[in-house]
Amino acid sequence: MSTQQQQLDYIERHLVYEIFKDFGPNASLESHSVECSNGLDGFMSALYTITLDVVIAERKRTEVVLVKFMKGTEEFRETSNSYIQFSNEIFAYAEILPAYENVLRTSHLESDVVKNWIPRCYFARFGQVEGLGNGRESVLALKHLKGDGYELGPRLTLRRDHLEAMVGLVGPYHALGYATKILQPNVHARLRAGVLDMPFVSSSGKGVFDVLYRVAFDRFYEFYDRQKEQLLQGADSGFEVAIERLREKYFKQPTLLLERIRTNSFAEDQPDSHFATFLHGDYNRNNVLFHYGTDDKVDAIRTIDFQELRFSTTAIDLSFFMYMNTPSEGRDELYADLLRKYHRSMIEMLELVLRRNRNELTDDRVDQLLQEFSFERFNAHFKRYAFYGPMVCMHFLPWLLSSEKDCAELSRLFETDMHGPAFHQLSLDIGGDVANQEIFKTVRHAYEHGYMDAI
Repeated sequence: MSTQQQQLDYIERHLVYEIFKDFGPNASLESHSVECSNGLDGFMSALYTITLDVVIAERKRTEVVLVKFMKGTEEFRETSNSYIQFSNEIFAYAEILPAYENVLRTSHLESDVVKNWIPRCYFARFGQVEGLGNGRESVLALKHLKGDGYELGPRLTLRRDHLEAMVGLVGPYHALGYATKILQPNVHARLRAGVLDMPFVSSSGKGVFDVLYRVAFDRFYEFYDRQKEQLLQGADSGFEVAIERLREKYFKQPTLLLERIRTNSFAEDQPDSHFATFLHGDYNRNNVLFHYGTDDKVDAIRTIDFQELRFSTTAIDLSFFMYMNTPSEGRDELYADLLRKYHRSMIEMLELVLRRNRNELTDDRVDQLLQEFSFERFNAHFKRYAFYGPMVCMHFLPWLLSSEKDCAELSRLFETDMHGPAFHQLSLDIGGDVANQEIFKTVRHAYEHGYMDAI
């Protein structure tokens, strides 16, 4: 593993000049500086900020670049899936997103659509990196968007314009995955082969997901058993049956349910497996940056952090995003509206691309394909796998609803001793019953909408 000093040396000796080359032959570099980031934003990463003072055609320009390395010991990198996550993230920037740009370009559409979803990428490398030790490393250099007015959204409650901007990005992102498979099957097959599987179930039983979801189910059922009478008030009898069925089937090993969702959704014998594609995987408020117009409404959005990238059902991206980011009050109406808006943004992009390829597809064939991705079929598919969202909320919502001090301590324990009693206990306690109530509301909503029927 590389040390902080090795990373700093690599930046100075190699990376600054790799980035600078991106400005073209007429640019000159006047100066640069490097700063380390010590905030919570580098949960599994070592982050640095490079400031470059560049002169292009006699005009001065300052470019700020965010650089991301893997951090942690060899053991931490293995048990936390860092090697898989960082490999897939680099693959997203270096292969998948450029392939989507190519689909747009060959369809005679604007090829900068994808570039408007992400920060400008200067450098993306995984594996043996010259100048950075002998082991597997990851280096990602992206334009820092703070200077362009982009910022993280509110920590706790997103407005409707935030949520609509998020579905407006992820819908077309999924659509280009579908379009690539339809129009360029060989490219799609190459991309599919390049994404490393990241199972939820580990052979040792001590993987990162085993740890996180063990705590999540311990916490949920402790709260449920303690407050059962109050929690079930006003609910029909089927809700209690569903909760007990979930406990009976998956309490011993919660990750089996996640793994079933991940793999069953793209199995060849499933009639709706065409809804599987390349996911963001961690599409949440902490991984998007918003830009605001003069009316203080969101007018642009960028997404970051593809470390949880998977090939699986789009219900993983959507159910996670929807449950983590919609408020429990008024969720029913908002949830249904966002699902419709997601599908509209997805199907519009898919139709636009397919209709531009008349040499390969007749109008009748396009109509047939679009019917396969209709809202009715999408919604039926989503219903089968949407309990993924409440599952993630069980372990992640308490982190979000806790204090920064507790979150920092939990992050430290996760990196240093995720199997220890201190990490387990703090994971049970963090956020308190406020978080437990919010988790329970997601489970109840899922039950009421039929998302627990397939469990």
